[in-house]
Amino acid sequence: MHEESPKRVLLVGATGYAGRKLANYLLTSTDVTVILSGRNRSKLGNLQSSLPAVDLSRRTELLELDAANIDVATLTDFDLLVNATGTGRHNALMIQACLERRADWIDMQMTNELLHPPTELRAKIERAGCRFVIQAGFHPGILAALVRHASRQMDTIHSAIVGSVIRDEGGVPFTSGVTELVESFRDYKSEMYKDGRWQKLDYAAYPMVEFEYGFGKLRAYPVEMPELRRLPELLPDLRNTGFFVAGFNWVADYLVTPLMMLSSNIAPRRTASWLGHLLSWSTRTFARPPYGTVVQVDADGQCDDRPAHFRLSMFHEDAYVLTAVPTVAMIKQMLQDELQPGIHLMGLCCDPVQLLSDIERMGISITQRLETIHSRGT
Repeated sequence: MHEESPKRVLLVGATGYAGRKLANYLLTSTDVTVILSGRNRSKLGNLQSSLPAVDLSRRTELLELDAANIDVATLTDFDLLVNATGTGRHNALMIQACLERRADWIDMQMTNELLHPPTELRAKIERAGCRFVIQAGFHPGILAALVRHASRQMDTIHSAIVGSVIRDEGGVPFTSGVTELVESFRDYKSEMYKDGRWQKLDYAAYPMVEFEYGFGKLRAYPVEMPELRRLPELLPDLRNTGFFVAGFNWVADYLVTPLMMLSSNIAPRRTASWLGHLLSWSTRTFARPPYGTVVQVDADGQCDDRPAHFRLSMFHEDAYVLTAVPTVAMIKQMLQDELQPGIHLMGLCCDPVQLLSDIERMGISITQRLETIHSRGT
């Protein structure tokens, strides 16, 4: 970003579930101009009229845009592209648009070509002076940031287990992001970093995680996250880490999820859409309270030569809010122009203290406590 404020933010996929939340928090938590883009101008107009009572004529613009058919040459100018689409299949033209405008980028996709970019693409991004932040949100996104924050509460950190439970009232709506989740099972690995090395876990070793906010103890499943893979290099005393997700309900866990795993080895492209619909249906039909989304870290280490345990828990009723808010908190850091050009994973490039402060300021409930053998504090 190279111009004076206010910055111009192109929000691609603005009318989607995550896009609508992002638009709201961008307008209420930053001073940027938000270019709301999508394929349906009527939906864009409805979104604009539903946004907070700010000076919409000055702070928002509408742009009909099909991510699959962008005319890069005539696209409006912008300083930052926020990619709120659920799939990376149409990223190439958007990446080109950023490079030609020397603009920055942030996405919330589970995987795309920027995760393992060709050397030439990485070099182009760096030469253009662009900052590309990938895998923003809460998972992926904030997981490594939570571990890094936990490490700062202790003298040394030996173990950091991140867990999450998602149980929205009314279930999970079917979106392209759900299809992307199903497709991600093609590369599913039931691994965690244990005793200083990455290793596969048998089902019997899947942990029971004690969640805050009334969810109690739930069996959780290991999910590989690239941001956690790099933590042992940053925290050499860390011997155990991983990300574990508790299930939605018994139908989703014991019927739909095994089907997703089976299809990932047979015909993932053909089955992803209908399995996504099946997963969405199962979460809507069999949802039971308590409702909401929790993400938390449980860390163990040493503090003042004593064994110490640190827990931080985050909660919101709406999983899409818990995706949008950390993303906007990361955007606030990008607006400070301190991040170096290149491709960065959000959980590894953010300032975790500032990130958590901004997240809490935007309405996410956060509790944290540090316990040692002889003392207890917050």
